[in-house]
Amino acid sequence: MKNKLSIGQMARLNNVSIKTLHYYDEIGLFKPIEKDVGTGYRYYSVEQFKQLDIILCMKMIGVPLNDIKKQLENRSLDDFISVLENVRNITREKVNVLKRIEKGLYSRVREFESTINEKNIGRPYFQRISSHNILRVNKKMDSFKEIEVELRHLKSHYEHIVPIVIGNVGYLKNIEDCHDKLKNSYEGIFIIVEQPLHMDIDLLTEIEEGDFAIIRWSDESGDDQKHIEKLLRYIKVHNYQPEGPLYIRKNVDGIISNRTKEIRVKITPLTIC
Repeated sequence: MKNKLSIGQMARLNNVSIKTLHYYDEIGLFKPIEKDVGTGYRYYSVEQFKQLDIILCMKMIGVPLNDIKKQLENRSLDDFISVLENVRNITREKVNVLKRIEKGLYSRVREFESTINEKNIGRPYFQRISSHNILRVNKKMDSFKEIEVELRHLKSHYEHIVPIVIGNVGYLKNIEDCHDKLKNSYEGIFIIVEQPLHMDIDLLTEIEEGDFAIIRWSDESGDDQKHIEKLLRYIKVHNYQPEGPLYIRKNVDGIISNRTKEIRVKITPLTIC
């Protein structure tokens, strides 16, 4: 045959690997026009270029190989439209996830930049914070190991909705427990939600706008309890009554910087009334 091409030529002309063409042949997706019984060599024709173009194009936009095969075996315009609509919906969700990741990264960059020139390290202060959402798990935990395990569970169920970005995760601690230095338990974990979610999620909790008592400190000091007590004293001195648990978050940790003085821990929000 005048237009017969070896598998190597077919691969080179269409910018695919020989291994890929072997695999497509094995699963019945794209078969050669001829296979030498003696040598096993595969041969293709230029007339097959268009079919391979369709396969590669559909694969590039995310259509599974099984769906491509079904479409090629039972060709109809309705089926093709259905396949493309399905891929379009999947692509739209991927775009939404990427937008949420970008927004989370932007927030973290702004926060990291603000820590460089932080003026209130180790000093409590009050701040008005607008309403925002968190994913919150209320569960008693007695160690950071338990916190990490629970965080993995949360991540597996919700990361496609609320991507976990460095610095947007924290844990909860009861105010009552803070007075007992021997009690090292936690009441749960949370993930900051960077943008509105147009869906119902059981764990979604709204933190209403209000005045909050906040303290940030450098991990260089190494004594969390000291700073927690300082925050509670600050609230008491100003004749306020705290509500709710402590929300404790390491917005700069050892994964980001190995310089102890750059590591930042933040307690917020602790509503005051």
